[in-house]
Amino acid sequence: MQLTRKLRSALAVARQFPEEFRHAEQVARLCGLLFDAFGALHGLGARERELLLCAALLHDVGLSLTIAGHHRASLEMILDADLPALSVEERLIVANVARYHRKAHPSRSHEHFAALAPAEQKTVRRLAAILRVADGLDRAHENAVDAIAAAPADEGSWTLLVSGPGDLKYACWGASRKAGLFREAYGRKLKIEPATARVNV
Repeated sequence: MQLTRKLRSALAVARQFPEEFRHAEQVARLCGLLFDAFGALHGLGARERELLLCAALLHDVGLSLTIAGHHRASLEMILDADLPALSVEERLIVANVARYHRKAHPSRSHEHFAALAPAEQKTVRRLAAILRVADGLDRAHENAVDAIAAAPADEGSWTLLVSGPGDLKYACWGASRKAGLFREAYGRKLKIEPATARVNV
């Protein structure tokens, strides 16, 4: 990935947690691929892509404190981290995106999400939806996926085809079980399957 000032800041923090760093790098790489593949759907730009990658690099830092609630711990740690390249608003967006990589969907009843303007809340929903799918694709932490392709399947769904050297069926299962926020944020179902499945039909 191209290392901007924001990404260098996020990387510096992520490297403080080496146990999760390899997974974080892979999830960030997949987030970049997914963001680009879904460009026609989300309509977001370079700033949002950069913030998504920052959130991906930092989404699991909370595991250093707890397992069950590590998504919430990640939010708090990002808000307190040394990230000088991010503005206050950008830090809050990144922290929220990381917080919603698992468990509850964004809700205005959540203090830190409610602190964002409506437009930024919409951005968080869309970026967190991508992060969840990327995290699911690397559920096994084995870098199983190295390429993706996405396209509209019909009026109500998109198809995501994944390829790579690992267990693609498991990767697709991991991503599919985390695609609920994608349906909510984009109004589209997401069909995820190995690219080889299409080739063999």
